[in-house]
Amino acid sequence: MAFSTLASREAMRRVLSNPLLRHARSSIEEATAKQIALSGPAGFLGSRVLSSILDAHDYRRSRGLDPGEVVLLSSSPGNLMSRLIAKHGHARMASVRATRVDYYFQHDLDSWRDQLGSLGMGGSDAVFVNLAALAGPRADRPDAMMAVNYRAPLAAARACEALGFGHWIQSSTQAVKAERAGQVPYSRWKAMADYSLARLERLPVSVCTLGLLYCKNSGVVGQRGDVLNMVDLALLPITPIMGNGRAPLQPLEVDDAAARIAFLALTEPTARPVQATSAAARPETIDAEVGAETSETSEVPSREVPAAPPAAGPGWYEKKCAQRHDWARPKIDPGRQYTWRAYDAVGPETMTLLELMRTFAVLNGRVLHPVFVDYRNFETVLNVASLGNLNRQFVSLLRSEQDAERPIVGNPETFETLLGPDARLFRMRDALYEDDEGAIPQTSRRGKKIRKRAFPLGPALEWVWTNYRVIVPGTNLVLETVGTYLFGKRFASDENWWWIRTGAMTVLLTGIAAGSAHAGAEFGKLYADAVAGGKWPPGFWPPTG
Repeated sequence: MAFSTLASREAMRRVLSNPLLRHARSSIEEATAKQIALSGPAGFLGSRVLSSILDAHDYRRSRGLDPGEVVLLSSSPGNLMSRLIAKHGHARMASVRATRVDYYFQHDLDSWRDQLGSLGMGGSDAVFVNLAALAGPRADRPDAMMAVNYRAPLAAARACEALGFGHWIQSSTQAVKAERAGQVPYSRWKAMADYSLARLERLPVSVCTLGLLYCKNSGVVGQRGDVLNMVDLALLPITPIMGNGRAPLQPLEVDDAAARIAFLALTEPTARPVQATSAAARPETIDAEVGAETSETSEVPSREVPAAPPAAGPGWYEKKCAQRHDWARPKIDPGRQYTWRAYDAVGPETMTLLELMRTFAVLNGRVLHPVFVDYRNFETVLNVASLGNLNRQFVSLLRSEQDAERPIVGNPETFETLLGPDARLFRMRDALYEDDEGAIPQTSRRGKKIRKRAFPLGPALEWVWTNYRVIVPGTNLVLETVGTYLFGKRFASDENWWWIRTGAMTVLLTGIAAGSAHAGAEFGKLYADAVAGGKWPPGFWPPTG
């Protein structure tokens, strides 16, 4: 199809470079126009899902097709639309509207049904994409995580069922499958929401259990790059690593996740593939991925397959692991299988926490110097404030999977090929270069180099100033990290820790007091010299009666 101007040709070239249209162009073109309600449109994932949907709308317009529409659900729709129009332009935003919602308080079916219905939404071509989530607690709202992750989505889903929506897409988390899922508020409420969605009788549901999201372009995890991030720990001279660093992770590039979620929203739910139950990773696989450096820097015994119990038949260990993996998924009514889909939305590679931080260091031209520290001080710091996706919930689940006999690892094969049999997920180990045509990074160097990060000292000081309660636990963490690096793991043992902390705080406070006294004396001397050549001002001393 010809385009009238160079600008329009360049714009369409950019649109067609989106993996969504590069691999699933025919599916997008053949699908009926969709009404999409999108929650969390300003988030790390939601903003990219919206961009992919707008690319699909542009392509459909170029083919003379109805693009459909998007209704953004936001707590501040006016400001959001202003920012999006400035970013995308009026032409791309012609199919977008916004409405105000409040996930903290909007928990009844009637209000959701009436709000969505008043916007003209409903019917088999209506889709609700729920990307709103709250990963950490709020001091001013004790029940905020339950409200955002469970009560509001369930009320909205029941309203969508009443309005005859054709599809609900739910963003969940791999954490719902961990052993501590019921103990951690975020994964607990997400798991309960997933199960409740599975009980809806007439609403087709797709659940994407997301892994750790990162951005290959800005090199950050789970948030903007201009603030303090989990990745920045790898930029320090020595990097604290929680526990033994063996907890398995499956990092997923956020643009890959966005393209596939947009595909689910834009195409017919009846064409969705079914994912077979994935097998968890074997313990020896996790051990191999830790690498030799772990054994050199920490005294962590390798995980072994336990001895067979008396009278155990062949394959007993595999059956036990299969049973453990089975309870990690909600029990679905057999009749619901026709309309329910769950996908492991995780990256194509399984790496340990240690490998993840080492990869981030390499991408930024650094050499990682890991120091294995206890979870205690890290958790105390994160109880006050989070670092991107590194929050108290995430740490608890890392701890769970590190100690698990058989950690839960997702199978991304079905999610990877949603766009087509040739579609591939981006691999973090190949993140130094990316080819525009999607070639294997090791065989091509024509792509752009990923922007390296420097440690954000200014945002770090601002983070400490805003969250001043991290000063004491942060000091403890620094003491533990430096002491362990210099003197070994015994430095941070429980029997020594009280004396170390007390001694360090005593030295610190003594130094502050001595420094203050010295500064006060020097200031008094300078004041006297400046005012009267070493004499007190007339009438100041001695006092007159």
